[in-house]
Amino acid sequence: MSLKEKYDKMHAQGPSAWFGQGHEERLTILQAGWPWAGKDVLEIGCGEGDLAAMMSSLGAKVVGFDYSEKAIEKFRQKYPSLRAFEHDYKNIYSDFQYDRIIMQGVLEHLEDPFKELKWMADNLLKEHGDIITSSPNFVNTRGVVWMVLSLLFNVPMSLTDRNFINPVEFNRFVMDNDYKMTCMSCDVSWGWGEDMIEDFKQRLPKALADAKMNTVGVPKLLKWLDTNIPIMLPSGNVHGGTIVYRIMT
Repeated sequence: MSLKEKYDKMHAQGPSAWFGQGHEERLTILQAGWPWAGKDVLEIGCGEGDLAAMMSSLGAKVVGFDYSEKAIEKFRQKYPSLRAFEHDYKNIYSDFQYDRIIMQGVLEHLEDPFKELKWMADNLLKEHGDIITSSPNFVNTRGVVWMVLSLLFNVPMSLTDRNFINPVEFNRFVMDNDYKMTCMSCDVSWGWGEDMIEDFKQRLPKALADAKMNTVGVPKLLKWLDTNIPIMLPSGNVHGGTIVYRIMT
């Protein structure tokens, strides 16, 4: 099954197909991009349009693109006054460029995310525009567990995520291209807390089974993590389960 087919299936299934609804992530994106009034905004991977509607309500002129037919169908049903199109972002190149590009949970699914990010900046963004993008963060307990499984035992976290993106890679990208960047993290409970445990309950047995590994120890690991969470909680700006990056070109 291709990634496009996977997302068509998930959008058709509805909320039960997703872990979490991304509300805190969307609010953090809105905070990172303030103010929005008058901005020409391109949202790549717009899904069913909830973030586009929030940006539009703050005065942005938003156009959304997603390559999932099911997502765009739902977008148009929910928000008929907004513009949304079924396209891969590489097929939307035109003479028109945008003040801002938005991506919520998109880059980690791309084969070469920083190459694609540079292409977007060069082809779709106005001079001195910015890109606001969010991705799962792995500089936390959740990340350490998945890094051990992935790098030592080749256990896939999911069938859709191709990259574990971290702040160090983003810093290197902006330095290499003479950009500027700010970042904010959110979803702390997903990186360190109760949401992490719930996520692991769903993902770990499936991932280990897919890799033909024994799953007997999963309940013991979850119990240990749940017991020790109170003394592991971090401080700082890059430890939540999601990081929102604002890249200024």
